[in-house]
Amino acid sequence: MSLDKQNIYRKIILLTALVVGSFCIGISSASVPSYLNITESPVPKPDSVTVYLFFRIDCKICEYYTRDLEKLYEQYKEANISFVAVFPNFMDKPPAIERYCNKFGLPFSTKTDYSKRLTKKFKATVTPEVVVYNENKETVLYQGRIDNTYYRLGRKRSVTTSSELATVLEKHVNGEVIEVAFAQAVGCFIQ
Repeated sequence: MSLDKQNIYRKIILLTALVVGSFCIGISSASVPSYLNITESPVPKPDSVTVYLFFRIDCKICEYYTRDLEKLYEQYKEANISFVAVFPNFMDKPPAIERYCNKFGLPFSTKTDYSKRLTKKFKATVTPEVVVYNENKETVLYQGRIDNTYYRLGRKRSVTTSSELATVLEKHVNGEVIEVAFAQAVGCFIQ
């Protein structure tokens, strides 16, 4: 066997021993000789997702959903999903928004959108309307109603049969395909 082949075999054996040994005893690739050209692959971060909730202080439908949204926030806050209540109406001033959040127990952050930047970006038309947005990929995963309780302004079902927002968040966390990307929201018009 030639000297070149012996050197190659030694490098392969050394490399194999180092890689296997690093898994067994926690040696990092930093201790592997640089001539072996081993690089670590970065562990991909999970996608950052934001649930934008378009709200109005004077909307009774928004008020109705506050407890459900609080539960969803608590359930998914550790899953790299953030919630932001967006108040696009100029009459909803920060002190009133703070009182509203305290009164109804909304634990997530709030944002005014008087310039309608987010409202226009997502083409939101009513409150409550939700947009589940993948910040890393800059894509909307879902937009529309929270669930199908309200089927018309002022008209509620006696039994809710689909909870689109909860389903979308669960599917995202589990890495499943989100089948429904839009469901028409029912609520108070954004002015």
